[in-house]
Amino acid sequence: MKDKKIKDIIKNSQIPQIPNSVIDKTVELAKLEFERTSIQYKMPFRELFVGQIKYISPYIWIVQAILLLLILFSLSLSTNGMNDRQTIITILSVAAPIIALVAIPELAKSFSYNMWEIESTSKFNLQKLIAIRLMILGVIDLSIITILIVTTSTFYEISFVNVVLYLLVPFNFANSIYLFLLRKFHGKQVVISCLIAGLIIVIAVGSLSMFDGWYVLTSTFIWIILMAFSLCALVHELIKLFKATRSGGEMLWNYQ
Repeated sequence: MKDKKIKDIIKNSQIPQIPNSVIDKTVELAKLEFERTSIQYKMPFRELFVGQIKYISPYIWIVQAILLLLILFSLSLSTNGMNDRQTIITILSVAAPIIALVAIPELAKSFSYNMWEIESTSKFNLQKLIAIRLMILGVIDLSIITILIVTTSTFYEISFVNVVLYLLVPFNFANSIYLFLLRKFHGKQVVISCLIAGLIIVIAVGSLSMFDGWYVLTSTFIWIILMAFSLCALVHELIKLFKATRSGGEMLWNYQ
């Protein structure tokens, strides 16, 4: 019904005639402006990467800094006792999905605010922009994780390898789930679904880490297998995300 009404309005509307002189003048002004503007057709990746940093919301940096301070403060309350070792592992494993979750609203904002169509027609395509944002946000996350790994392995009686595994395995799995939800949901539902998923992951990981038999005492070999599996899952979701943005198919249709 709406389509028929719109067609009738278009059919009955009168398009004003534009004098040729006005069109010629507009074209001349556009040519003059084009000649005055120096357009750089090729931009080095480093310049593009640095240029995109300013488009990352400052709230991301603030929230990540506060989160890091809270995690370090929680760790500082623990000593090197056996019970406290389990507490430290729980803190690290629970923190990993939260660190990954903070970046999701920033990654999804092009779709949450219906800006993806404009970005798809810009000089740098949507696929490249999302890849750069992923790299920037990934550098932030990995910087936080590196600080936690160095701090924990230095001041607590937990080996470097174990700290890496306790942090990166839940971090990779959480990111895989968030990227999957980013492809499957649309609008602000992405953020809501990721928040719910993040809460479930935090509860699940926190519950598992409370039991030595299931978490702390699991052999390093099993953790390494989980690490490899989580990396494969993350790479798979990244490939699916880039394919969706490049083809304009599954992901973009979700945001109509």
